[in-house]
Amino acid sequence: MHVSDIKRFLRCPRLYQLSLETKMEFHLYFNISTDIDVSIAKKLNIEEYYVGITNQESSDTLLVANSYNWIFKARFSYNGLRIRVPLLYINEGHCNVYSILLSTQALENEGNNMAYTKYVLEGNGLIIDNYYIIFLNKDYTYKDKLDDKKLWIITDCFIKNDKKMGNIKEYVDSISLDLDDVLYQMDKYEFALPIRTNKCTGRNRCPFFDDCFPLDKIIDDNSILTLVSSKYKYEMLEDGIKYLKDADLKRVEGNKVQMAQIKADQSGGLYVDKEKLKTWLNQLEFPISFLDFEWDLFPIPPYNDMKVMDVLLFQYSLHVYDGKNLSHYECIGEGDSREEIAMSLLKNIPKKGSVLAYNAAGAEKIRIKELANYFPQYNYELLKINERLVDMATPFITGLVYDTRMRGSFTLNTIENMIDNKHSYDDLEVSDGMKAVKIHREMTNCQDEKQKQIYKKQLLEYCGLDTYSLYKIFKWLKMILSDQNDR
Repeated sequence: MHVSDIKRFLRCPRLYQLSLETKMEFHLYFNISTDIDVSIAKKLNIEEYYVGITNQESSDTLLVANSYNWIFKARFSYNGLRIRVPLLYINEGHCNVYSILLSTQALENEGNNMAYTKYVLEGNGLIIDNYYIIFLNKDYTYKDKLDDKKLWIITDCFIKNDKKMGNIKEYVDSISLDLDDVLYQMDKYEFALPIRTNKCTGRNRCPFFDDCFPLDKIIDDNSILTLVSSKYKYEMLEDGIKYLKDADLKRVEGNKVQMAQIKADQSGGLYVDKEKLKTWLNQLEFPISFLDFEWDLFPIPPYNDMKVMDVLLFQYSLHVYDGKNLSHYECIGEGDSREEIAMSLLKNIPKKGSVLAYNAAGAEKIRIKELANYFPQYNYELLKINERLVDMATPFITGLVYDTRMRGSFTLNTIENMIDNKHSYDDLEVSDGMKAVKIHREMTNCQDEKQKQIYKKQLLEYCGLDTYSLYKIFKWLKMILSDQNDR
């Protein structure tokens, strides 16, 4: 049993149960282009070290410690609990514990993780002298080659926003873990009915949510359960209120999107704030450019002028509509393709007219600003694009338009599938942004040219559908406004 199993059990016993029965697909969010163990060894001036192997027993790790003081990925187990210590220094029964974080802060929750480490190491007879966290220096910028000394920060205190928040060892020693009881409960645990809590749908949505609550997938489009940001929707359902149109307004928070949802159901499925939508559409100037980017996240920068936790833009798609004709441009790169993409974009995007992107402020606008910072020679032209950038999500997330077929979801995929289910993202090999990142990594590392072209085609289809979807949504908004005016 691993520490991750205990964390799942404490979050929700059923999550632990289902994770044992199901092979969970893991996708690394970060692009790791550096051997972290080698980099840390250079930081600490470690000349000789050992790297643990999967399923290694405690006795084998302790035997290795007779020859090596420094052990990366040190495996230990005690009382049925297995751990992997990122880095351990052992000398004559004493040790220092190092956590390695791909983060720019050393937060207190890592101390909670270290409490499990303490339980197992002390169970193996080791005395822990101190705890350290090794984390990324947010001010580091890559220049010509990786500077491991400047890349990492080592601390024996928790650090948040550059401020020390207390000693790690004092914190860990203050934690009282009754793991024996938890492990006993886990060993005896057999079955539990799902109980819905905020842990199910919080920041880290449970991967088994649909298994526990299948009703959420089969409900009617206008079900009260589609009411967004609602604290009382399940309470209303239990009281016999099944549909949005019948919502108890005393138990509705009353934000604009919620009211648009209720009015949509009361109006037969569609709500349109005609005047505000008309104003929003009238601000758009032809030619209209529909833009979408794809990018990857590098905690350790691999190219010049990139900082810790920078993203690397690797693809764009651009549809341009002049009122009559629709044109398409695209570019996909490998390696350090930042300048290639910047030059291609500036060549193809019109010098005037509105530029539409979905969730533009949190994505495309930031990526363009980053390109402008990387390449001062293109700064003026790139930032001029940002001045024309308009967020296509605005009519939906502000309650100007709501169609009950959206079922409380405001993603580009949802809206595209709603207005044109003949050209669905579900038909593509790459159907979302995370899959696009995964395929691009595989394409970049692929040695088979034929397979590489297959990957490239899949990526171009996905990103191209994103911008074509923006065009179709624009046309749909124009159509429903016209229909409303004809009534």
